[in-house]
Amino acid sequence: MKKATIILIVLLSLIKVTNAQDSKISGSWLVTKIVVGDKVDEPLFVIDYRADGSIITQGIDVGSWSHNQKEEKLVMSSDMDKDFGGDCKIMNLNQKELNFEKGDQKWFLSRLNMSEIGRNNLESGLIGSWEFADDANDERTRVLIFEAPDSFSFIEKEPGMESRTGGMWIFNPKEQSLLLIGRIDQVGGKNKIFKLSDKEFVLENAGVETVLLKSEANSQNIERLTFTEADFFDENGDYKYDGEENKLPWKDPFEMLMSLVNTSQLEYNFSTLVEGTKVFETKKLTADVKTDKEEQSVSIDFIFYGYDRYNLPDETELPPNVLDFNYYNRLYPLKENSFRVAGQEKLTTPSGTFDCTVIESVGTSEEKYKLWMINDKPGVYAKIIEDKEGMFGHYYMYELNKIIEAK
Repeated sequence: MKKATIILIVLLSLIKVTNAQDSKISGSWLVTKIVVGDKVDEPLFVIDYRADGSIITQGIDVGSWSHNQKEEKLVMSSDMDKDFGGDCKIMNLNQKELNFEKGDQKWFLSRLNMSEIGRNNLESGLIGSWEFADDANDERTRVLIFEAPDSFSFIEKEPGMESRTGGMWIFNPKEQSLLLIGRIDQVGGKNKIFKLSDKEFVLENAGVETVLLKSEANSQNIERLTFTEADFFDENGDYKYDGEENKLPWKDPFEMLMSLVNTSQLEYNFSTLVEGTKVFETKKLTADVKTDKEEQSVSIDFIFYGYDRYNLPDETELPPNVLDFNYYNRLYPLKENSFRVAGQEKLTTPSGTFDCTVIESVGTSEEKYKLWMINDKPGVYAKIIEDKEGMFGHYYMYELNKIIEAK
């Protein structure tokens, strides 16, 4: 009995020692360098050697590991990636560093203190959306989004193309540096922070300086439309707002004609929200206005697809003008949408302050609209929001920038 007890104590001691040794390896490590002969690579990616024996990198379980303490080897096995398979001779192992030889490669890893990283990141002042300042006069928009505790997203959008990548970020307050681990051009890897405020920060990476601006400091207000099509019908399926047309401020077609007779153009700021951010892409759209008192006709270019006759895509024609005075189209530019009057509002735009009737409407393809009809300017909207949720959703905003008088 006494002998069995002694054996059990020895076994428990060995297990305790093994666990203590393995605890030197288990955890998150940053691969800082891989040397092959005279070639030095700095890949900068994270490997998690989990306590359960799994190997995780970039969120993927790529294999398993164990520690052969007797031979001082890190034994890895992977059917997915040969880089995570094979016996590795440990050259150095402590609480901060892990260096091993794997074939003709020498790997250098630094331990990551995830709780300290999360704390430093949270206190950095970087959390939020940042837009690359040098994109201001370009057709592309690039946005960095920092989230707690340590993940970032990089969004790049150009006409007809949008890409999203992500990774891990580490702010070092002592060095005033920012490490971005992931596929990202220009600022990927280690960056020196030259300036950091609540509106701007400046990075230097491989001799190139990059300025980023806090998106929230420059973004427009985002009002997501929360009403649904069901809100327009009662429990019996009957439309609840049959009398709303009588509340609209534009009733007289001749009044609309006379209101626009001296107007040659309406200029709008058209803004598209880059989904997942608070950043807008904005351009100007110009609608030509043509009136004929003798013919009693009004023509306003339909710009509410996001383009005008002055920046048409190749081989694209301007949509037919839909402004007419029949009963079914009092709510130009909408057609057969269900709508209701939400109230009255004084709204300020770059073109001035206007008393408006506010309309809420739902379209036939799940779009939702909010429109500000200028009460004393029939045919002119101060603002329109178009909001559509889902995978192929969007958020558009048209805001009156200028009313251009005929010369």
